[in-house]
Amino acid sequence: MQHFTREELKSLLQAIPDDMNRLMVLVSFWHGLRASETVGLTGANIRDGYVHVKRLKGSLETHQPFVSHPDPLLNEKDKLDELAKKVALDQRLFPMSRFQFYRIVNKAGKKAGLPIHKCHPHTLKHSIAMQTIKNAGIENVRQWLGHRSISSSGEYLRVDDETAAKAIAAAAGSLSL
Repeated sequence: MQHFTREELKSLLQAIPDDMNRLMVLVSFWHGLRASETVGLTGANIRDGYVHVKRLKGSLETHQPFVSHPDPLLNEKDKLDELAKKVALDQRLFPMSRFQFYRIVNKAGKKAGLPIHKCHPHTLKHSIAMQTIKNAGIENVRQWLGHRSISSSGEYLRVDDETAAKAIAAAAGSLSL
């Protein structure tokens, strides 16, 4: 499953010159949103320190706190707090189409030197899941992403052949046969 590492995400964010577009990418990443869910957010969705999302494709509605992070580049909380004070309840936070969102991620990804096959908004949703599933656990990731079924979240537990080979080699090195 294609996803950004934490360093790739930071490179992507640094390649986006516009603060609102950078915030859009952060919100999409931290809350595991589809592009259409992100561009559909309104002022009503960011109240009381929470992002409220009626997810698409039959997923569960989620209510997630704004994410504060010690790295200012990854901290969405302060920017969302400011935006919540300024935006009307019916006003879209990121007034653009999902295709425009795609172009922003694609252009920034190219500028950051990221692999082109990763440079689309849905990679952000996969990235939060892949970066957190081992430490947070599958059930917490399932709930965070709004999945109804744990099998949907189980996709994030899969590894590629190279990762499996490295893990087996490391484990075999410590085994006495």
